[in-house]
Amino acid sequence: MTAKDLIVLKLGGSLLTDKSTAYKLKDNVIKAIATEIKECIDLGLIKSLVIVHGVGSFGHPPVLKYNLHKGFRNKEQLISMSKTQQIVNELRKTIAITFLEEGVPINLIHASSMVVGNKMLIADHAFTSLKGFLSLGMVPLIGGDMMYDKSMGFSVCSGDQIAVVLSRVLQAKQLIFAIDVLGVYDKDPKSGKHAQFLREININEIEQLLSKTKETTKNDASGKMRGKLLSLASIKDQIQEGLEVVILSMNRKGVLKNYLKGEESELTKVIYN
Repeated sequence: MTAKDLIVLKLGGSLLTDKSTAYKLKDNVIKAIATEIKECIDLGLIKSLVIVHGVGSFGHPPVLKYNLHKGFRNKEQLISMSKTQQIVNELRKTIAITFLEEGVPINLIHASSMVVGNKMLIADHAFTSLKGFLSLGMVPLIGGDMMYDKSMGFSVCSGDQIAVVLSRVLQAKQLIFAIDVLGVYDKDPKSGKHAQFLREININEIEQLLSKTKETTKNDASGKMRGKLLSLASIKDQIQEGLEVVILSMNRKGVLKNYLKGEESELTKVIYN
């Protein structure tokens, strides 16, 4: 494994689960994603891969129900947090088994065992084991989690934040966010209002873009597209130096494969200008 070959792929919670219904998987989508990734590996389009997944309707409902996103307040919350972790583990196991059935050597790892937060931001990490398994050719699978937090006791650690930190620490070649829509729009394309698709976003203009969209985050513990885009600020220098960052749909077969082959695809590129 060399850094120039590494892809960090973040699979969005809305892509994998039905966020309108608690604890509902999109089994067919997960199967199709695993199949396409295996095909990309077999074609040599993916040489080294870390997969990070969102928790969608398996994580956000219990986190908000038990107010876990507000941090540790009393020991009564600990059972609630444990229950939440077990619910999310059902999603992790399903994803892992689906990939395994396709012949992808998945290594399921919990973020809470590797990262420490401070006010909801990853402040410390230990990726030695992950790097080791990656060097052997395994595909680490990590999801959004609750992490120990130096200031809050515990806090939500979003998959987007994990993917960004891994991209920096592992010096990835590509950071790919796979979601359930084509890419980024100037407003929520699911709102019913006319939304303009953005093929490119300048990392230096993200805050300006978000101030226009005014996307609500009240029903999502990690912050929807807003959190995804803001998390990229910490790797602005890497994007300037050549890290490829794209946001694309894996609801549509072949989009990832076509992108990795260098073919034209409908997606959003994050650029530095």
